[in-house]
Amino acid sequence: MTVSQFEQDVLWEPLSPAEAVADTLASFRVDGLELDEFGLALMQRIADEEIDEDEAIAILLAHYRK
Repeated sequence: MTVSQFEQDVLWEPLSPAEAVADTLASFRVDGLELDEFGLALMQRIADEEIDEDEAIAILLAHYRK
């Protein structure tokens, strides 16, 4: 792998929230992890651009701090 290829892989930016979510879920699955229904629904809201990452974090914190 050349330095240029490495930089492209490391500095990859998703083109859309949907692409970022798909990449994140694929990464989870490679690691043998799965989200619960709440997590999947939250990720879908990000992919649909209904909420952004900061809003998702606030929702997660509120949900799990109950």
